Amino acid sequence: MAALDTKAKAKKTLGTVDYVESSEFAQGILPTKKDVIQNMLYLLHPKRAGQAQRSKEDAAQLLAELLQEHWLFCNLYTIATHSIKNHILKVYEEFSKLYQSRKRRKNELFTQKADDFNRSSEQLFDIFCTDTVTREKLEQYSGVKMTDTDWKFLEDQRSERKMYFEDFMDKKQMETLERRRKVQSLERFRKIAEEEKETCKRKGMASDRDEQPDEEVSDRNKEDSCLERSKGVADFSHKAKRKRISSGWITGTATSTSYGETVPHECQHIRMSIRKVRPGFYETFDKYENC
Repeated sequence: MAALDTKAKAKKTLGTVDYVESSEFAQGILPTKKDVIQNMLYLLHPKRAGQAQRSKEDAAQLLAELLQEHWLFCNLYTIATHSIKNHILKVYEEFSKLYQSRKRRKNELFTQKADDFNRSSEQLFDIFCTDTVTREKLEQYSGVKMTDTDWKFLEDQRSERKMYFEDFMDKKQMETLERRRKVQSLERFRKIAEEEKETCKRKGMASDRDEQPDEEVSDRNKEDSCLERSKGVADFSHKAKRKRISSGWITGTATSTSYGETVPHECQHIRMSIRKVRPGFYETFDKYENC
Protein backbone atom coordinates (compact mmCIF):
# COMPACT_ATOMS: atom_id res chain seq x y z
CA MET A 1 0.00 0.00 0.00
CA ALA A 2 2.86 2.39 0.82
CA ALA A 3 4.44 1.79 -2.60
CA LEU A 4 1.23 2.79 -4.33
CA ASP A 5 0.90 6.00 -2.33
CA THR A 6 4.33 7.18 -3.50
CA LYS A 7 3.21 7.13 -7.11
CA ALA A 8 1.29 9.90 -8.82
CA LYS A 9 -2.31 9.80 -7.70
CA ALA A 10 -5.24 10.09 -10.06
CA LYS A 11 -6.95 13.45 -9.86
CA LYS A 12 -10.10 14.85 -11.40
CA THR A 13 -11.06 18.50 -11.17
CA LEU A 14 -14.68 19.61 -11.14
CA GLY A 15 -14.99 23.37 -11.30
CA THR A 16 -12.45 24.62 -8.77
CA VAL A 17 -12.35 21.49 -6.58
CA ASP A 18 -9.85 18.65 -6.98
CA TYR A 19 -10.90 15.07 -6.30
CA VAL A 20 -7.78 12.99 -5.58
CA GLU A 21 -7.92 9.21 -5.26
CA SER A 22 -7.72 7.90 -1.71
CA SER A 23 -7.42 4.37 -0.31
CA GLU A 24 -8.87 4.95 3.16
CA PHE A 25 -11.12 7.09 5.34
CA ALA A 26 -9.98 9.52 8.02
CA GLN A 27 -10.23 7.93 11.47
CA GLY A 28 -12.50 9.39 14.11
CA ILE A 29 -14.91 11.10 11.71
CA LEU A 30 -17.57 9.90 9.29
CA PRO A 31 -16.82 10.06 5.54
CA THR A 32 -18.28 12.76 3.31
CA LYS A 33 -19.52 12.45 -0.27
CA LYS A 34 -16.15 13.70 -1.46
CA ASP A 35 -14.40 10.92 0.51
CA VAL A 36 -16.64 8.36 -1.18
CA ILE A 37 -15.88 9.72 -4.67
CA GLN A 38 -12.14 9.77 -3.98
CA ASN A 39 -12.22 6.17 -2.77
CA MET A 40 -14.15 5.18 -5.90
CA LEU A 41 -11.43 6.81 -8.02
CA TYR A 42 -8.89 4.67 -6.21
CA LEU A 43 -10.83 1.42 -6.60
CA LEU A 44 -11.52 2.06 -10.30
CA HIS A 45 -7.92 2.91 -11.16
CA PRO A 46 -6.53 0.07 -13.36
CA LYS A 47 -3.19 -0.04 -11.52
CA ARG A 48 -4.95 -0.32 -8.17
CA ALA A 49 -7.43 -2.99 -9.32
CA GLY A 50 -4.79 -5.45 -10.53
CA GLN A 51 -4.73 -7.19 -13.91
CA ALA A 52 -8.34 -6.45 -14.79
CA GLN A 53 -10.07 -3.16 -14.13
CA ARG A 54 -12.94 -3.31 -11.66
CA SER A 55 -16.45 -2.51 -12.71
CA LYS A 56 -18.37 0.26 -10.97
CA GLU A 57 -20.62 -2.38 -9.41
CA ASP A 58 -17.69 -4.27 -7.86
CA ALA A 59 -16.00 -1.09 -6.64
CA ALA A 60 -19.22 0.17 -5.07
CA GLN A 61 -19.75 -3.18 -3.33
CA LEU A 62 -16.27 -3.10 -1.78
CA LEU A 63 -16.68 0.50 -0.72
CA ALA A 64 -20.11 -0.17 0.78
CA GLU A 65 -18.64 -2.86 3.04
CA LEU A 66 -15.81 -0.55 4.11
CA LEU A 67 -18.26 2.24 4.88
CA GLN A 68 -20.44 -0.08 6.93
CA GLU A 69 -17.46 -1.26 8.99
CA HIS A 70 -16.35 2.35 9.54
CA TRP A 71 -19.77 3.38 10.84
CA LEU A 72 -20.06 0.28 13.02
CA PHE A 73 -16.69 1.07 14.56
CA CYS A 74 -18.17 4.42 15.56
CA ASN A 75 -21.08 2.49 17.11
CA LEU A 76 -23.55 3.75 14.50
CA TYR A 77 -25.89 1.36 12.70
CA THR A 78 -26.33 1.64 8.95
CA ILE A 79 -28.77 0.68 6.27
CA ALA A 80 -28.29 -2.58 4.35
CA THR A 81 -25.12 -3.05 2.29
CA HIS A 82 -26.96 -3.19 -1.05
CA SER A 83 -28.68 0.13 -0.23
CA ILE A 84 -25.31 1.71 0.56
CA LYS A 85 -23.99 0.39 -2.76
CA ASN A 86 -26.86 1.97 -4.70
CA HIS A 87 -26.32 5.26 -2.89
CA ILE A 88 -22.61 5.20 -3.83
CA LEU A 89 -23.37 4.48 -7.50
CA LYS A 90 -25.88 7.35 -7.61
CA VAL A 91 -23.41 9.91 -6.19
CA TYR A 92 -20.55 8.72 -8.40
CA GLU A 93 -22.74 8.75 -11.50
CA GLU A 94 -23.74 12.34 -10.80
CA PHE A 95 -20.08 13.29 -10.39
CA SER A 96 -19.08 11.49 -13.60
CA LYS A 97 -21.75 13.23 -15.68
CA LEU A 98 -20.62 16.65 -14.51
CA TYR A 99 -16.93 15.84 -14.97
CA GLN A 100 -17.41 14.44 -18.48
CA SER A 101 -19.44 17.40 -19.73
CA ARG A 102 -18.09 18.84 -22.97
CA LYS A 103 -16.36 22.20 -22.93
CA ARG A 104 -19.00 23.84 -25.10
CA ARG A 105 -21.62 22.89 -22.54
CA LYS A 106 -19.71 24.37 -19.62
CA ASN A 107 -21.78 27.52 -19.43
CA GLU A 108 -23.15 29.41 -16.44
CA LEU A 109 -25.72 26.68 -15.74
CA PHE A 110 -22.99 24.05 -15.65
CA THR A 111 -20.86 26.19 -13.33
CA GLN A 112 -23.78 26.57 -10.96
CA LYS A 113 -24.45 22.82 -10.93
CA ALA A 114 -20.75 22.05 -10.36
CA ASP A 115 -20.56 24.53 -7.47
CA ASP A 116 -23.71 23.07 -5.88
CA PHE A 117 -22.31 19.57 -6.19
CA ASN A 118 -18.95 20.58 -4.72
CA ARG A 119 -20.66 22.20 -1.73
CA SER A 120 -22.79 19.12 -1.12
CA SER A 121 -19.73 16.87 -1.41
CA GLU A 122 -18.41 18.32 1.85
CA GLN A 123 -21.48 17.05 3.68
CA LEU A 124 -21.86 13.71 5.43
CA PHE A 125 -22.46 10.67 3.25
CA ASP A 126 -25.36 9.68 5.44
CA ILE A 127 -26.14 5.96 5.59
CA PHE A 128 -27.60 5.87 9.10
CA CYS A 129 -30.46 3.43 9.74
CA THR A 130 -33.42 5.66 10.57
CA ASP A 131 -35.84 2.76 10.98
CA THR A 132 -36.27 2.47 14.75
CA VAL A 133 -37.48 -1.13 14.73
CA THR A 134 -34.63 -2.36 12.52
CA ARG A 135 -32.05 -0.41 14.49
CA GLU A 136 -33.27 -1.86 17.79
CA LYS A 137 -33.01 -5.37 16.36
CA LEU A 138 -29.44 -4.68 15.23
CA GLU A 139 -28.58 -3.40 18.69
CA GLN A 140 -30.11 -6.51 20.20
CA TYR A 141 -28.22 -8.88 17.89
CA SER A 142 -24.86 -7.14 18.38
CA GLY A 143 -25.29 -6.58 22.10
CA VAL A 144 -24.19 -2.92 21.86
CA LYS A 145 -26.66 -0.05 22.11
CA MET A 146 -26.18 3.50 20.90
CA THR A 147 -25.49 5.94 23.73
CA ASP A 148 -26.33 9.63 24.05
CA THR A 149 -22.76 10.42 23.09
CA ASP A 150 -23.16 8.42 19.89
CA TRP A 151 -26.27 10.42 18.99
CA LYS A 152 -24.44 13.72 19.66
CA PHE A 153 -21.54 12.59 17.49
CA LEU A 154 -23.93 11.71 14.64
CA GLU A 155 -25.65 15.09 14.81
CA ASP A 156 -22.28 16.86 14.84
CA GLN A 157 -21.13 14.97 11.74
CA ARG A 158 -24.32 16.02 9.99
CA SER A 159 -23.68 19.70 10.71
CA GLU A 160 -20.48 21.35 11.99
CA ARG A 161 -18.27 18.24 12.00
CA LYS A 162 -16.05 19.36 14.87
CA MET A 163 -16.12 16.23 17.03
CA TYR A 164 -13.82 13.24 16.78
CA PHE A 165 -14.80 9.80 17.92
CA GLU A 166 -11.57 9.18 19.86
CA ASP A 167 -12.02 12.34 21.95
CA PHE A 168 -14.90 11.00 24.01
CA MET A 169 -14.44 7.23 23.87
CA ASP A 170 -14.06 5.83 27.40
CA LYS A 171 -12.25 2.63 28.31
CA LYS A 172 -15.40 0.52 28.56
CA GLN A 173 -16.61 1.61 25.14
CA MET A 174 -13.17 0.96 23.64
CA GLU A 175 -13.18 -2.60 24.98
CA THR A 176 -16.67 -3.19 23.62
CA LEU A 177 -15.78 -1.90 20.17
CA GLU A 178 -12.49 -3.80 20.13
CA ARG A 179 -14.39 -7.00 20.91
CA ARG A 180 -16.92 -6.31 18.19
CA ARG A 181 -14.23 -5.52 15.61
CA LYS A 182 -13.19 -9.17 15.81
CA VAL A 183 -16.62 -10.24 14.73
CA GLN A 184 -18.00 -9.79 11.21
CA SER A 185 -20.78 -7.31 10.71
CA LEU A 186 -24.37 -8.51 10.87
CA GLU A 187 -24.81 -7.73 7.22
CA ARG A 188 -22.07 -10.18 6.29
CA PHE A 189 -23.69 -12.98 8.23
CA ARG A 190 -26.93 -12.21 6.44
CA LYS A 191 -25.13 -12.13 3.11
CA ILE A 192 -23.42 -15.49 3.72
CA ALA A 193 -26.76 -17.08 4.60
CA GLU A 194 -28.36 -15.68 1.44
CA GLU A 195 -25.44 -16.90 -0.70
CA GLU A 196 -25.69 -20.40 0.77
CA LYS A 197 -29.41 -20.43 0.11
CA GLU A 198 -28.88 -19.24 -3.45
CA THR A 199 -26.15 -21.84 -3.99
CA CYS A 200 -28.43 -24.66 -2.84
CA LYS A 201 -31.15 -23.34 -5.10
CA ARG A 202 -28.81 -23.24 -8.11
CA LYS A 203 -27.62 -26.78 -7.39
CA GLY A 204 -31.21 -27.98 -7.28
CA MET A 205 -32.00 -26.29 -10.59
CA ALA A 206 -28.82 -27.71 -12.15
CA SER A 207 -29.69 -31.24 -11.08
CA ASP A 208 -33.18 -30.85 -12.55
CA ARG A 209 -31.70 -29.66 -15.84
CA ASP A 210 -29.25 -32.59 -15.89
CA GLU A 211 -32.05 -35.11 -15.42
CA GLN A 212 -34.50 -33.59 -17.89
CA PRO A 213 -32.36 -33.89 -21.05
CA ASP A 214 -31.74 -37.61 -20.36
CA GLU A 215 -35.47 -38.26 -20.35
CA GLU A 216 -35.96 -36.17 -23.46
CA VAL A 217 -33.10 -37.93 -25.27
CA SER A 218 -34.44 -41.34 -24.26
CA ASP A 219 -37.92 -40.48 -25.50
CA ARG A 220 -36.50 -39.06 -28.70
CA ASN A 221 -34.39 -42.15 -29.29
CA LYS A 222 -37.40 -44.35 -28.74
CA GLU A 223 -39.43 -42.34 -31.25
CA ASP A 224 -36.60 -42.39 -33.80
CA SER A 225 -36.13 -46.14 -33.45
CA CYS A 226 -39.85 -46.74 -33.86
CA LEU A 227 -39.92 -44.55 -36.96
CA GLU A 228 -36.92 -46.33 -38.43
CA ARG A 229 -38.42 -49.75 -37.73
CA SER A 230 -41.73 -48.77 -39.29
CA LYS A 231 -39.93 -47.20 -42.21
CA GLY A 232 -37.75 -50.26 -42.64
CA VAL A 233 -40.76 -52.57 -42.62
CA ALA A 234 -42.55 -50.38 -45.14
CA ASP A 235 -39.51 -50.21 -47.44
CA PHE A 236 -38.94 -53.94 -47.18
CA SER A 237 -42.57 -54.74 -47.94
CA HIS A 238 -42.57 -52.40 -50.91
CA LYS A 239 -39.32 -53.76 -52.32
CA ALA A 240 -40.36 -57.36 -51.73
CA LYS A 241 -43.66 -56.74 -53.46
CA ARG A 242 -41.92 -55.21 -56.47
CA LYS A 243 -39.46 -58.08 -56.50
CA ARG A 244 -42.21 -60.66 -56.45
CA ILE A 245 -44.08 -58.93 -59.28
CA SER A 246 -40.96 -58.56 -61.41
CA SER A 247 -39.90 -62.15 -60.88
CA GLY A 248 -43.38 -63.29 -61.79
CA TRP A 249 -43.25 -61.44 -65.07
CA ILE A 250 -39.80 -62.73 -65.90
CA THR A 251 -40.66 -66.39 -65.21
CA GLY A 252 -44.12 -66.11 -66.67
CA THR A 253 -45.74 -67.09 -63.39
CA ALA A 254 -47.31 -63.79 -62.54
CA THR A 255 -50.61 -63.91 -60.73
CA SER A 256 -53.77 -62.76 -62.31
CA THR A 257 -53.89 -59.75 -60.01
CA SER A 258 -50.44 -58.49 -60.89
CA TYR A 259 -50.18 -59.60 -64.49
CA GLY A 260 -53.68 -59.88 -65.76
CA GLU A 261 -54.64 -56.40 -64.61
CA THR A 262 -51.44 -54.87 -65.98
CA VAL A 263 -51.41 -56.47 -69.50
CA PRO A 264 -54.68 -56.77 -71.53
CA HIS A 265 -55.84 -60.32 -72.21
CA GLU A 266 -55.45 -60.04 -75.96
CA CYS A 267 -51.78 -59.06 -75.61
CA GLN A 268 -50.69 -61.51 -72.94
CA HIS A 269 -49.41 -64.05 -75.52
CA ILE A 270 -47.07 -61.33 -76.88
CA ARG A 271 -46.08 -59.23 -73.85
CA MET A 272 -44.80 -60.15 -70.45
CA SER A 273 -45.59 -56.65 -69.24
CA ILE A 274 -46.55 -53.28 -70.66
CA ARG A 275 -42.90 -52.51 -71.43
CA LYS A 276 -41.49 -55.98 -72.11
CA VAL A 277 -42.23 -58.29 -75.08
CA ARG A 278 -41.90 -62.06 -74.77
CA PRO A 279 -38.63 -63.40 -76.29
CA GLY A 280 -40.49 -65.97 -78.37
CA PHE A 281 -42.29 -63.18 -80.27
CA TYR A 282 -39.10 -61.99 -81.93
CA GLU A 283 -38.08 -65.55 -82.85
CA THR A 284 -41.47 -66.18 -84.47
CA PHE A 285 -41.29 -62.84 -86.24
CA ASP A 286 -37.84 -63.66 -87.66
CA LYS A 287 -39.00 -67.03 -88.95
CA TYR A 288 -41.92 -65.45 -90.82
CA GLU A 289 -39.73 -62.67 -92.15
CA ASN A 290 -37.16 -65.13 -93.54
CA CYS A 291 -39.74 -67.28 -95.28
